[in-house]
Amino acid sequence: MQRTVTTSEGPAAVPSPDHEWTVLFFITEPGIGERVPELGGCTTGLCSARDAAARFARAGARVLGASAHAPGHLAEFAAGRALGYPLIGDEDLSLGRELGVPEVRAEGRVLFERAGVVLDRTGAVRSLIHPVHDPARHAELVLAELDRIASAT
Repeated sequence: MQRTVTTSEGPAAVPSPDHEWTVLFFITEPGIGERVPELGGCTTGLCSARDAAARFARAGARVLGASAHAPGHLAEFAAGRALGYPLIGDEDLSLGRELGVPEVRAEGRVLFERAGVVLDRTGAVRSLIHPVHDPARHAELVLAELDRIASAT
């Protein structure tokens, strides 16, 4: 699988041709926890990836966030939290569905559940990390999986 996606920073290739791994952090919706508390933690999860940026770089991974929203909706959110990586607006759910990301219905809409996806250079899904019960550990779970995959190759 190779595709160009629309992100909060413009078009991006998935998987990244310049990295060993492409890591996608799927979230339900930024700020949804204020309205639907059981789905909260999106900001915490995305910020965990931001805070681990150096570790992802050392692992040769390109980090992207993804949500079932228009990229314009996500740009302000990404900029306001200085994420340092773009968010994919997968409003038709096509990328997430292609990668097997679980979905949830909330407020009459279909959204993604919190998950991590690791792709290799060819776009093959090497790991789907789900469920992610603790948003603060989202990046740690993905980094542990990257370590496991790298040591198995």
